[in-house]
Amino acid sequence: MEFDELVRDADALTLGTSNTSRVLRGNAGPAAQTIGSPAVAKNVIATGASQNDRIDFLIYGDGPEYMADFSSRGPCEDGRIKPDITAPGTYIASLQSASATDQYAWAPISSITVPGRHQPGRAARFRGAAVFVQYYRATHGGATPRSALVKAALINSAIDLLGEDTVSTPNPDEGWGRFDLPTLLDTALQFDLTDQTVLLTNSQVFEQRFVMAADNPVKITLTYTDVPGFPGRFPRW
Repeated sequence: MEFDELVRDADALTLGTSNTSRVLRGNAGPAAQTIGSPAVAKNVIATGASQNDRIDFLIYGDGPEYMADFSSRGPCEDGRIKPDITAPGTYIASLQSASATDQYAWAPISSITVPGRHQPGRAARFRGAAVFVQYYRATHGGATPRSALVKAALINSAIDLLGEDTVSTPNPDEGWGRFDLPTLLDTALQFDLTDQTVLLTNSQVFEQRFVMAADNPVKITLTYTDVPGFPGRFPRW
């Protein structure tokens, strides 16, 4: 409830401002319903951990199409799907890896950060949202996207992990899949990022029309920040 309120009402004097994104994760897997508070909050972006592109290692060497076994799994107690998305979470070297020691590392840390290979796991989940916000500001006159739009963009870019023996996304293991910044920032895909600044009330309608190419599938993601629910209510929608 506290985190849902922080995301939706970042400014306590102006309710519904929803300009604060919260990216959270859990490392209590692999059993079902091991994702806990506050990642189970409705308005946060809960992220699972996929394995990295390090098939040269014996442990967590399955590759990026597989989940890490320690990644917390959903669903929430009231049936909501969590995590929302997945990001690399094993064999991570951050941007400061050259300054670190090998004392607590799985292997000697390389000073070279190769894009797409040594992505910061825990940091990648935060940085992914931050990179999108920066991109949105640069392409929308400096405007800051609301937290719901950040969540929608990451989910819309997500890719199903092909190595997982689960039902198609979304599912309680990987959510909507591993988010992909190159896809999200690809201008050729013609993303229409609609940040609903004019709120709707009962019986009001928002309509938007577009032309769909026969050979180009359309993927639509709708998210919203929900009012915090009373903790004793079940379900908490």
